[in-house]
This record gives sequence, C-alpha cells and structure tokens, in this order.
Amino acid sequence: MISEEMLKKAAAEADQAIRDSLPAPAECEHEFSPSFQKKMRRTFRKAKHPVIYKLPKYAACFVLTVALASGTWLTVDAEARAAFFAWVREQYAAFVEYRFIGEAPQENTIVEYELTWLPEGFSFQKEQDLSNSTYLTYANDSGQRILFSYLEGNDATSLFMAADYTEVQSVQIGNINADFYQASQETSPNGLVWVSEEENMCFCITASLPKDTIIKVAEGIQKNNQKNF
Repeated sequence: MISEEMLKKAAAEADQAIRDSLPAPAECEHEFSPSFQKKMRRTFRKAKHPVIYKLPKYAACFVLTVALASGTWLTVDAEARAAFFAWVREQYAAFVEYRFIGEAPQENTIVEYELTWLPEGFSFQKEQDLSNSTYLTYANDSGQRILFSYLEGNDATSLFMAADYTEVQSVQIGNINADFYQASQETSPNGLVWVSEEENMCFCITASLPKDTIIKVAEGIQKNNQKNF
C-alpha cells in the first residue's frame, strides 16, 4: 500500500526533476512580434484612461478616436469580419468594440447624415464633431434622448457598446445586417449598430425606445450633403 508520505516524496521528486529540466532564465530571452507589442501598448494606454467608463449613461454607444481602442483580444466574432468589410466586432467583458482595420480610401470629401424621421415630440438639439466621427442628439420635452453617431472608417476609430444589455439580435435595415442591443434595464437605452460597406461608415443609434421604433429611425437616415476640403 502506498502511504501518503510516499506520495508526498514522489511528488517532491517529480517537481524537482521538472525544475531541473527547465532552462536558466537567462536562456529564455524572447523577442515578441511587433503586432503583439503594439496590442500590449494599447492595453496599457487603455488602463491609464478610465475616463471611457465615466461618460453619460445615455451614451451607451460612443466613439474614441485616440489610440486606446483595442487591447489583447478576448474573443473575436469571426463572422463579423466578413460582414463588416473592414470593420471587426470584438467582445470584451465590459463592452463590445467595432474597430476599423486596413487602409481607408483616401477621399477629399466630408459626408454628413441626418435623421429624416423622428418619433412624435422629438427634435434636433445639438451636433458634435470629433475628428472623423459625428454625434447628433435629439430629445423631447420629457428629457428622452436619441443619440445618432456615425464614423468614417480609418485606423484610429473605434465604436463601443457598453455591455449593459441582455441580448444581441440580428435585424435588417433595408438590405444591411445590423446588431440590436436590448438593454437590461428600462432606464438604459437600447442600441443599434450597422456598417455601410459602400459608404465605409459605421452607424449607431441609442435610445430608450422600442426596437421597431429605433429601426424605423435608422431607415430614415439620409445623406445630407457632401463637402470638399
């Protein structure tokens, strides 16, 4: 019969044998790839910028055009890579990121969009431009808000959806696939995100409104004008 003491001794000997077989730390030098080092630098920058979690609650969909977008990938939606042309969808613990990869087309124009249909009582309030992204805010007398944002694809832009939702549903906006984020609480906004390959744009609408209403708002988006620069 093998006693407990014999098992402990055997385990200790096996542990020492494994340790002896390992190379010395000085022999374990490894040069990480530029891609891995770039991801780690972005992760460190993200840790140093907690401000992204202090944005207003209604802005469940928000854009950061600084280089703190993506850290080490936890999970990557493989189907999203195909569906979003040059945009990828990455799932993290606290948020979902839509990030543009690849080289964006070089165009000398600025495209603007607007909502042509709004639920009764809503009206335009303000517009905010941030580099290659734009936010349009609409509100009613009760304080409800609709936040419409759109981003032109380049390698410095990401769109984030806070992970305050119960499920993600695939819906259609015309002939384009979109992700609808159902909020987990009535006080939190639902979100809708989709990408136009033709326009090289990512769109997002967040509002405390039913899914069908938000989709109808999205279907009423139109290109306002096009400016040369």
